[in-house]
Amino acid sequence: MMLTSRRPAASDPATPASSRGAALWAAVVLVALPAALAVVVFVLPGRDATPGRSLPPAPARPTGPPAASAASAGSAASAPADAPPSAPPAPGPDQCPATPRALTRALPARPPAGVTWTLFHGVAQPTSPEHGPHRRQADVDRCFAHTPTGALIAAWQIATRFVLADDWRRVVELQVMPGPGRDAYVAQRARIRAGAGRDAGGYGQLAAFGFASYTPQVATVQLVSRFAATGQLQVNTVTVVWSGDDWRLLLQPGGSISPSLQAVSSLTGFVPWAGV
Repeated sequence: MMLTSRRPAASDPATPASSRGAALWAAVVLVALPAALAVVVFVLPGRDATPGRSLPPAPARPTGPPAASAASAGSAASAPADAPPSAPPAPGPDQCPATPRALTRALPARPPAGVTWTLFHGVAQPTSPEHGPHRRQADVDRCFAHTPTGALIAAWQIATRFVLADDWRRVVELQVMPGPGRDAYVAQRARIRAGAGRDAGGYGQLAAFGFASYTPQVATVQLVSRFAATGQLQVNTVTVVWSGDDWRLLLQPGGSISPSLQAVSSLTGFVPWAGV
């Protein structure tokens, strides 16, 4: 089963790729850009996925015979009872705990239940006790469930944090797939201060979502941002890849986050979902 959202109208003309500032902020349009700065490129397939660390094996249980009893001759030797099985070791600091897996391919057709919202540099971020994030380390929120809702939350969380975080390099290292897109983004992002010329109230907030496609390996999510000052609605198509034990953001080859940035006039065809 797949939820297919309405395809928004065509975006404004693309900004030339020679403009590094425009290319970078086209990578971060979820929270900051007008549609005219979109850099339109084709979607990069998820062939660069790299496996994450696996959990260390549980300690092996003894398999040899039990020690003989010290009872006197003529008494039957008795073997000790088996020890209870060892609990699996806890995941290390860089590993994600076990999270729920999707039992079906059904995609969310209504806002996820049980979600709480917190502000990160003025942008509302969703957190679900079931779908994640389950690990918070300074600017990095990670370890999302291997479910459509986990992919949805990861897409918005990572797309916001890899731009606005003070330690954005750490977010990129842990949560963006390696490849030419990541390299291009880092080169451009290093030249621009995220908050330059914009206060927190100028960033877009999540207003709605839809799924363009979903498999357990790759999810392509449409995220609608609303800009309070103008009421403008913008749609970004964001791809996350299941790599190792978590969802990670897949950037376009030029470093942008979305192959297109589109303005829409309403939320028709999308699932409304907002924290502020």
